[in-house]
Amino acid sequence: MAIADTGHRPAEATLAPFTASERESFFASIERHRRAATRVGWLANACALVLALVVSMLMAPLFYAVIGLLLDLVNLAIPTPDLIGKVTNAASVLVDPPEPVPPWRYVEFALLASIPGLCVFYLIQRTLGRLMREAMAGDGSTFAARAANASDLGEQRFANTVAEMAIAAALPPPRVWVTDNDAVNAAAFGADARHANVIVSTGLLSGATRDELQGVAGHLVAEIANGDLRIGARIATQLGMFGLVGRLSRSMADRQAVGRLWRLLRRALRPGSSQADGELAMALTNPFEQEPGAAHQDEPDTGKVPWRTLAWMPLAGPLVFAGFFGSLVCAAILGPVLAIGWRSRKYQADATAVQFTRNPDTLGSALEKIRGEAVDGAFGAWIAHLSVVPSPLIGTRSILGGSSAPMAPSLDKRLKALGLMGAQVTPHAGRRVPPLAWLILGPVLALVAVLMGIVILGLIYVSAALSGLFTWLPVVLVHALLR
Repeated sequence: MAIADTGHRPAEATLAPFTASERESFFASIERHRRAATRVGWLANACALVLALVVSMLMAPLFYAVIGLLLDLVNLAIPTPDLIGKVTNAASVLVDPPEPVPPWRYVEFALLASIPGLCVFYLIQRTLGRLMREAMAGDGSTFAARAANASDLGEQRFANTVAEMAIAAALPPPRVWVTDNDAVNAAAFGADARHANVIVSTGLLSGATRDELQGVAGHLVAEIANGDLRIGARIATQLGMFGLVGRLSRSMADRQAVGRLWRLLRRALRPGSSQADGELAMALTNPFEQEPGAAHQDEPDTGKVPWRTLAWMPLAGPLVFAGFFGSLVCAAILGPVLAIGWRSRKYQADATAVQFTRNPDTLGSALEKIRGEAVDGAFGAWIAHLSVVPSPLIGTRSILGGSSAPMAPSLDKRLKALGLMGAQVTPHAGRRVPPLAWLILGPVLALVAVLMGIVILGLIYVSAALSGLFTWLPVVLVHALLR
């Protein structure tokens, strides 16, 4: 449905217009949100590194078992080091020490144990990064879009505003694409600023004025100028690493999950093109959804343990617990941290659009018209976070599926921020948390953090016990036969 200015406001509580003392220049807003996004980005990188270290340690028995048995097989022909024996001796010293062990020995053992897993995570990151780069390097035809029609006034008007904003940003003009869709939205994507694309729906073009299209174009070009194309791909890659581990954990309960995951990995290892790469990256990153077209078939209950389950038992500790831990912590900690950083980048893009247009009302009026309209379905879900108005489904069914928190600020908050910069908008009163609630919420959050720490330590302990029973013990027996 095309957007239209109905001339009335929703029956919601509104705030008084901002006074002159409350105003904020777009320069101050850009700098404030840039600093916030940078700080949160460093925090997210630290969280991802710690999470990768812990998941790598949980999967260490499996990696060292595979490497050790391969060395044992090679040893039948050529002498090789006894890796399994060395690992067993090193672990036994820490588990049942004859004398007190200094703390640094535990840290050293944990870091050495995580090396194979970190190498695997690096390969996963490289593969997912390549998939995203190849997907972003496509053009509008990926979304069944067409080039802007020069004979159509609305489409040519939008193309002109995009070119104007590109000049203001000192960037090459992005290619403009139009998709025939009633959804009211527009998005930017591309490999980099010199190969950027802008795609807009006919639903947005049909109801917006030239000034409003200029505000939309300013936001999209701001995303390109601020490096959001590259940063958005990096965020998706970070979430994708742990989403893939989450898919591994499902292999124990779903016999078809192994086949689906193997097909995904084979497709990931060979270059593809645009839409296929984007959908593939989305399938790999979201551990809670099946591959499109995959039907789940339950095995009949015969009262016996299937042989497939018995075959997977040696992987129970490393795979299941690492996958569960990775998915849980990613959704509870890493995802929300990345969401906070991405929201700062959306605010920064809005402020940069005001810098380009020198008129906060252009984007403010466009966002007010879009409020309440359908914004889903115009583009692929894997670029939804780069839309002017990201889908409310962001964080659930999107390339950023590893986040439990909204990846974009609400329109009310964005309009309030534009109002602080001088836009003639009526900011709606949001739900304020009373001070008493904060006093209660603080201790509750601290308690949750402590419980999360206890759960993490418990998972590591239980995983180590199961890995020793189901993974390392059979490996030691096979190792004794081969050596």
